[in-house]
Amino acid sequence: MGHNEADDAPQREGPGRLGRRELIKGAAAAGAAAGLSRTGGHEALARQDSTPGAAPSGALQLGGESEPAGTWLPYRASGGAETQVFDLIFSRLIRFDADYTLIPDLAERFEINDDASEFTFYLRQNVTWHDGTPFTARDVIFTYRMAMQEGVGASQYNKLSQIQGAAAYRAGEADDVTGLQMIDDYTVKIVLERPNIAFLVGAAHNNSLVWILPEHILGDADPATLDQHEFAQNPTVGTGPFRFVEYVPDQYVKTEANLDYFLGAPKLAEVYVVMAAPATQLASLESGELHIMQAISAADAERLADSQVVDIVPTPGVGIFQTAIMNERFPDKRMRQAFMYGVDRATLMDVVLQGQGRLVHQSVIGPEWANYDDLNTYAYNPDMARQLLEEAGWDSSRSIELIWEQGFQAIELAAPVFQQQMSEIGVNVTLTPMDEAAFEKRVIEDMDFDLAWFGGGAYGLDPDVSSTYYACANWTPNGGNTTHYCNEELDELFAQGRATSDIDERREIYHQVAKILNEDVPTIFWWSENMIWGISKQVQGVVPGPNTDIHWNIHEWSLTEG
Repeated sequence: MGHNEADDAPQREGPGRLGRRELIKGAAAAGAAAGLSRTGGHEALARQDSTPGAAPSGALQLGGESEPAGTWLPYRASGGAETQVFDLIFSRLIRFDADYTLIPDLAERFEINDDASEFTFYLRQNVTWHDGTPFTARDVIFTYRMAMQEGVGASQYNKLSQIQGAAAYRAGEADDVTGLQMIDDYTVKIVLERPNIAFLVGAAHNNSLVWILPEHILGDADPATLDQHEFAQNPTVGTGPFRFVEYVPDQYVKTEANLDYFLGAPKLAEVYVVMAAPATQLASLESGELHIMQAISAADAERLADSQVVDIVPTPGVGIFQTAIMNERFPDKRMRQAFMYGVDRATLMDVVLQGQGRLVHQSVIGPEWANYDDLNTYAYNPDMARQLLEEAGWDSSRSIELIWEQGFQAIELAAPVFQQQMSEIGVNVTLTPMDEAAFEKRVIEDMDFDLAWFGGGAYGLDPDVSSTYYACANWTPNGGNTTHYCNEELDELFAQGRATSDIDERREIYHQVAKILNEDVPTIFWWSENMIWGISKQVQGVVPGPNTDIHWNIHEWSLTEG
């Protein structure tokens, strides 16, 4: 890449707002995944080291993204507070820094062969689990094999199914996974069925880079009842910078510093992931009790721009705000197109985001070489919406339900407007906010919904991220395709795009992908918003960027006296 892209990350230089132009400078590295070096980015991989320091001190209060389900099993992670906690107590083979550049974690380096079908990871030899047991390649092999067991229900399986022999192993037709190879105690090779330059890219819960689990604790566990294992209730053995201490429902998750962390003991003594409604978190942030809060509304960010307590830090988004449409209930794309035409997305975005985002019309939104300006923008046109509904035979007496996870401020601002504008085109919508567990059950496990509103994903990293959410094979509950949309032509294009590292070829392939998604409208595409963080001026060491997992370097954070 020629330079250290972390140098371009937006820095915290005091209170105020950064415009999107400045933010995009720091987001340039989001395209790195499209051109992963054959040697795995050795410059980045060599820049971390373990150095001794002062004894850890201070207790950081980190705002929880949502109330967790209470079962601490990384295979079932769906985001939110669970991801925050897993990143504190566990480690991956490699991970992303602020700008989504791949950097070392348990693997000190990695290599990719010429056609991106083989990935070799060279593991650190100075890592121990929190109970003192040495970490080895056996833990990696165990973790990946377990994720392939059907009874586990791992959300990462749609990515891991690309590994040679994974399907046969999952079906019970093989005792081993041929593409999962332990070369020695500190070297692991992953061989894919077909080349995929984007194999290492994905959101936390749909990623090939799963959190590695301890074989010596879980090796004899029954995959079918893994979530009932003592470890799933009390995951005290990890390799991360902090150790799990306790979870108090509706209050917090407490972790404490791992003095033997392989990158050096954290500077913080404790980290609490605090569970509270956004309004409560905001009040605590302003009072100085809470140190970090994400997803602050644009209005609150404007109000706090000159705060003496908090820095307001917007970072460019790579995710998408969208309303999943259960395509099996709305099989005619004219209905789904009508939903896009029937809502004034541009005006609503301006009201909700106040300039902190951009409209999107499908999900291929980056990196820079994969942006297309010749697509239907679905400008607000209620007359067109009514016409399409009439052509599709829409029953105006039909009532449909919109569900979302309560506490999502942008949705709660936008939902009543959506409901009103949909009624104006003859679509009756009922609004149902839900807690996280109920929402996930309806959307992921039961697949029982009409419309489900959420935001996130890592679409801007690589165009193939869209395959996680729209490929036929990835229907929930075993994949990320919540809409149950399926287009075989699109699947073939995804396969072609993964099979080449030539940017010009990929640009044209994903242009066709973008056109199909824009035409078929499997989900209501809204916008990609900047993530707005509130960061206490007491917190030192935070490096914000496009990566919404802002705690990626939390072992380097510290607190000054207020």
